[in-house]
Amino acid sequence: MLNPPFSVNDHQWPEPGTVVWIQVFLIYRHRGIVSDRWSGGKPMVISNSGRRGGVFEEPWDEFSQGSPVYLENKVYHGKLPSHDVLHRARSVIGTRYDLYKWNCDDVAAFAHGIKAQYTQLGATLAIVAISCALIGMRK
Repeated sequence: MLNPPFSVNDHQWPEPGTVVWIQVFLIYRHRGIVSDRWSGGKPMVISNSGRRGGVFEEPWDEFSQGSPVYLENKVYHGKLPSHDVLHRARSVIGTRYDLYKWNCDDVAAFAHGIKAQYTQLGATLAIVAISCALIGMRK
């Protein structure tokens, strides 16, 4: 079950270093890290995206692309303080996106000092394999 999306009406933005995500397609979650820098009255977000081709720090609204933003509450709970998380995230700004080797999950995990959990990539590959098998059975 999903937590309700973060709402601007909450009048309290997520703490810097918090991992947030938006839903992309049906099953994929694009993750980013809330920054301590602000643009347009909202925190910026550091993320690694195919849309931008790599790791960038971008305004909240560019990250969300008009989608609801959710707080990640399960996967990324390292023991690093937020300033270390942000330092680590910023140290990889400019690196190139790679779906298989360096995606938004990898950056969030790296920034928090934990091992990446390739659950999304595995699920995506499984769905592609099942879809291909089903298409092959129809022929």
